[in-house]
Amino acid sequence: MSKSSEKSNKKKKRRSVVESLDEIVRWWKKEPKKYIESALYIKTKDKKIIQLKFNTAQNLIYERIRKVKAEGRPIRIIILKARQEGVSTFCEAMIFEDTVSNSNVNSLIVAHEPESTEGIFQMSKLYYDMLSDLMKPIRRYDNKKQMVFENPDEKTRTSDPGLRSKIVIATAGKIKVGRGLTLQNFHGSEVAFWKNANDLMLSVMQAIPDNPNTMVFLESTANGFGGDGEYFYNIVQNALAGKNDFELIFLPWHLMLEYSREFTDGQEKKEFEKTLDDYEKDIQKEFNLTLEQLRWRRWAIKNKCDGNIEKFKQEYPITIEEAFIASANTVIPKQYIEDQRKFIRKPIDKLDDILIFEKPRADHFYSLGGDPSEGVGLDDSSFTVIDKMTGREVGFYIGQIQPDQFAQKMVKAAKHFNNSLIVPEVNGHGLAVLNELQRTDYPNIFRRREYDRTTKRWTRKLGWKTSKITKPIMVDEFMAGLREEDIGMSSAVTVNQMLTFVHTDESGRHGMGAESGQKDDALISAMLAWQGLKELPSEMPLQSRRSGYKKIY
Repeated sequence: MSKSSEKSNKKKKRRSVVESLDEIVRWWKKEPKKYIESALYIKTKDKKIIQLKFNTAQNLIYERIRKVKAEGRPIRIIILKARQEGVSTFCEAMIFEDTVSNSNVNSLIVAHEPESTEGIFQMSKLYYDMLSDLMKPIRRYDNKKQMVFENPDEKTRTSDPGLRSKIVIATAGKIKVGRGLTLQNFHGSEVAFWKNANDLMLSVMQAIPDNPNTMVFLESTANGFGGDGEYFYNIVQNALAGKNDFELIFLPWHLMLEYSREFTDGQEKKEFEKTLDDYEKDIQKEFNLTLEQLRWRRWAIKNKCDGNIEKFKQEYPITIEEAFIASANTVIPKQYIEDQRKFIRKPIDKLDDILIFEKPRADHFYSLGGDPSEGVGLDDSSFTVIDKMTGREVGFYIGQIQPDQFAQKMVKAAKHFNNSLIVPEVNGHGLAVLNELQRTDYPNIFRRREYDRTTKRWTRKLGWKTSKITKPIMVDEFMAGLREEDIGMSSAVTVNQMLTFVHTDESGRHGMGAESGQKDDALISAMLAWQGLKELPSEMPLQSRRSGYKKIY
């Protein structure tokens, strides 16, 4: 064979290899899963290096991505997860595949703490290290912060630049996304634990064009409703309500096939079934759980969560609601809050914009607790009416309103409910509310007992004053009523505010209050109403039943 024909054959072979590779790349672009499962490797929990094969949770996310792609939309995914479901591994694999397969791709990964940042970046480094030489793009930088897929040789970089793509890793709180930066891919890990989630995500979303070939993954376990967890909670709720274009994927613990423990024999299985409690029976029926899964659940509570069921629900939730409730640092025990949900009901009528849940009964006393706002545009003003004889909430109002108008609205509701005892909080703007109540000559206003240091005598003063002494009393007595189910709240707003009423060191909150970004106006008004009930007789005098506008307190 001549040298010219030999060279020709080599060129043909090279061309054939290139064409084959191009065909493979086109195939992978249509189905990145094929690339990931054939080319990428992971380190297992038992320290083995194996090929990455999608588990149940990862397949579920992938199928949702395929659906979004088919519709020609940008990939925007929120993942509310349980522990150890391989979500971070999946997001890293998808972003790695896109970054090393295409030119001019900028990918940013942000985790909540340095240890997690390092761990996630090690995934991508292992992905690269285990690629075959034929598949490895040339790399210019590889350090703790980034991998840059570019020709490291300055002399040949112009003619052979490489991909000019990169993956950058950072820790939330230690990164700023500049206005001139453009990103194609973003992975936010444990977003609910970021200190600056609102500001950081605002910058990130401006840096990502709304093109179909861009990806944003926001994944996290839940971290309550407010504080650091507020952004993630809000974006999840907005996705549920269709207020943004993110696809929400919830991954409950029972999706993972490995979260199951076999029985030694059929007898052990039968004995176990006899011990199921009501909650276990409910979730078994609702989610079609096997006894093996429930056995794993008990084992995990004991061995992974120190025997704490609430910790298990936080780390391994079975519903979206349970995920956030279990992770909230509430003052009121979560079980008391859940027990209140059975009392929530729709109003039967309205008195202007005051919700009425029951008609007033002539032989019942009522207490109306009022929490005025700290000023229009800042907080809501709210009041709650509770029936002395039943403990049920019968009237409710919440809204932004001037102090004098709020007082007038309270009087209107109080007259409707048999001249209720009004318990107004008189801190701050509450004094303006009290002044208007006095101007109306409404007779039934709560009087607190207070010691006068000048006269050295106990006196009665109008209104409830919240202090570091009275607030714990108010909260504790309300919780006692919840525990015994002497209280039944009709308003979902009030019950939901219980979930964000937390211990706090914030000045002026007396150790307890709404979590950052949340409100407690409705809840405080219910607590005030509950305090008022103690001052009312247990039975309405006959003459008061027949009279109209009359002082009963």
